[in-house]
Amino acid sequence: MAAIESPSAGPGVRTERSAPRTVRVALVQSRSEVGTETHDPRDGNLDRALSAIEHAAAAGADLVVFGEMYLSGYRTDEWLHRYASVLDPPDRHVSSMIDAAARHRVHLIAGIGTFGGVVPGDVYNSAVVIGPGGLIGVYRKAHVGAFIYSEGVSQERCFYSPGRDIPVFDTDLGCIGVHICYDIHFPEVARVQALKGADFLVNVSASAGGFEDFWTHALYMRASENGIWYVVCSVVGVQRGDRLFGGSRVISPAGEVVAQGAIDAEDVVVADLDLDAMRTARSTSHHFSARNPELYRAIAEPVPYP
Repeated sequence: MAAIESPSAGPGVRTERSAPRTVRVALVQSRSEVGTETHDPRDGNLDRALSAIEHAAAAGADLVVFGEMYLSGYRTDEWLHRYASVLDPPDRHVSSMIDAAARHRVHLIAGIGTFGGVVPGDVYNSAVVIGPGGLIGVYRKAHVGAFIYSEGVSQERCFYSPGRDIPVFDTDLGCIGVHICYDIHFPEVARVQALKGADFLVNVSASAGGFEDFWTHALYMRASENGIWYVVCSVVGVQRGDRLFGGSRVISPAGEVVAQGAIDAEDVVVADLDLDAMRTARSTSHHFSARNPELYRAIAEPVPYP
């Protein structure tokens, strides 16, 4: 396999590479500890992650995915300032995941709270992309929720700063578009990553109870409208009264569910992504060649609030 000249994320045209045409993904639908004033959740969450990575690698996985804020705990909330991670240089928890990726020759995508590099103290709801050669990049959740759902109130805006970029990541497995949970509500995110050359899309999520039907339909739409593999991995369990139901799954470029995880239980979903299926879907649907971007300028125009 040819090495990638520049593995970092970039907003431009993807680099040429020799990538496998089939990628085996393992979605680790796991519970995740949350932090408290006296409890750092990262140690326990990391231990489970390292065990899961070992088992997934033994099953032939090329890519192992964990859910939203898996390492830091989604509902750690007001204690995130204590338990967010530093990426540059990587702290000991991130370094352990980098070492595991190198040891098992796999790629990892994992939800994690991270500090900003420029403004110390800024915390982001992030997903790190790690390969056998080290940290490839980080996606910071662009759409930070603040809405009522079935068993609680999303207060993300109290704790996270929004990301300001929608990158794709060139890896030895292909070009990957990564985004986080609520980003799926905005079809522009998946479309931008598809236009930037993503071979498949990965959403790391904390799928909240009451939205089961939404995830069923939204996943189908994001996959089929872009003719692309769409993968979602959710944490599962109850965190501070909020039910995260799981339901991790893999959707083909034709909108077919090829693998699905359990509801309200830990699970590992393994599936093979045939990257050539994207060509078939797009050559028969013509979604991209039929586009009329000049008609869509209003999408990019900011709408003033009253």
